Amino acid sequence: MKLKSLILAGVTGLLTLSGCSKFLEEKSQSEVIPKTAIDYRELLIGSGYMNNSEPMNMVYFMDDDVDLFIEYANGQESPVGQYDAKYNYLTYTWQPKQADMNGVGDYISEDPANTPYAGYYKWIMGCNAVLENIDNAIGSDKDKARVKAEALAVRAFYYFRLANLYGEPYNYHPQSLCVPLKLNSGMTDKPLNQNTVQEVYDQVVSDLKLAASLMDPLPIVRKDYHINQPAIHILLSRVYLYMEKYNEAVEEANKVFDQGGVLADLTAMEASAWLTYANPEVEWLFGGNTQPNQSTYVPAPAFRASFDPADVRITKGIQVQPATFTPLVIKLPTGADLGQTLRTPEALLNRAEAYVQLGKLSEAVADLNNLRRKRIPGYTDIAVSDKATLLLAVREERRKEFCFENFRWFDLRRYGMPSITHRYQHELGEPILQYKLAEKDPAYTLPFATSLLTRNPALKQNPSGMAPDRIGQ
Repeated sequence: MKLKSLILAGVTGLLTLSGCSKFLEEKSQSEVIPKTAIDYRELLIGSGYMNNSEPMNMVYFMDDDVDLFIEYANGQESPVGQYDAKYNYLTYTWQPKQADMNGVGDYISEDPANTPYAGYYKWIMGCNAVLENIDNAIGSDKDKARVKAEALAVRAFYYFRLANLYGEPYNYHPQSLCVPLKLNSGMTDKPLNQNTVQEVYDQVVSDLKLAASLMDPLPIVRKDYHINQPAIHILLSRVYLYMEKYNEAVEEANKVFDQGGVLADLTAMEASAWLTYANPEVEWLFGGNTQPNQSTYVPAPAFRASFDPADVRITKGIQVQPATFTPLVIKLPTGADLGQTLRTPEALLNRAEAYVQLGKLSEAVADLNNLRRKRIPGYTDIAVSDKATLLLAVREERRKEFCFENFRWFDLRRYGMPSITHRYQHELGEPILQYKLAEKDPAYTLPFATSLLTRNPALKQNPSGMAPDRIGQ
């Protein structure tokens, strides 16, 4: 089977009913036919792994960590370009029409190729193509097992993200409709029905567990841009936490440390190294920049004020630029660098939150103190005996540790979808308006672009796509 066929067949079947849209007309650079396990591992890198793009970087604008930069520190209005503000206005203010407007950001483009939905399914189809053929490849059983495990784990990661974009939170309504499960690369001219949130999560867990069983017996390889054993267990601990299966979340987090996961002392490390393989905490490095705008939408003042003044995650990771007083997230990569990670602190914080929910408060406090010592110079351990207080502390620590890394929006969903507000100014000199996302607002589940609904009539629009325009007050 030719490389072109492997990559394109499933994508075509998923997003079109007849014919091929222009965005699917990718050109094969060669007529190479994958034969060996090494060939399929290379195919997986090219068509299954994320490149330096990020289909869902629009969630940067949607949570409560971000704010529109409007003023200088002295209270004068900023000359920051309002074009940039308008470009992301629809997602920043959670508008229901964001899925239908042209030319106002990638997520809201009519072109289905520019939606998170199409972006992740393209890579899912690459994973499916590898999974369908790897067992017949030439190579050792160990080499084939590693390739198969990587394809399963990466596919699970994409479905997890899709479920948390287009499906309701698992702990809110698991039987609601989510996204279609497409587990083969074959073409189809039939509409694809949506699976439920429960079914998608079950598939994610099944894929990750099988991936772990295949890869755990193999040597652990780090810093090669492939997902490895600790990263798979980090993902499993995250998924179980979202499912509120707390014993399983602890068990998977423990495996990360059993497999050599470490916590690094960030106080002795420059922020530019935190999301790279120079940081020994990083088990998998992938994907592109999660901060699509670096001047207009910035870390919110209230969030920045929540840090301990000595915390290096604020003193090094988020810095106010002296010339413009603009706060920027310095820890994030720039340009075309890869800059998303699965790293050991998540295992620790997943475990700490699960410990709290299980009533194991002393264990949770130990994890919390252990992390803070490596983030705050001169830190003094705390003792917390109240469950609600400790749960809030652990979740706030998670917020600080992973700010602007595509964590917060998904976490807000599982925390009960609280009400949040964003301020916005349509033009310099005009009043500053407040846009509100209500508690359990339908916009916590994204609408499908009309172009996707047209290509797959079996998709049912989410309530967020049928709501009235959101008006600032």
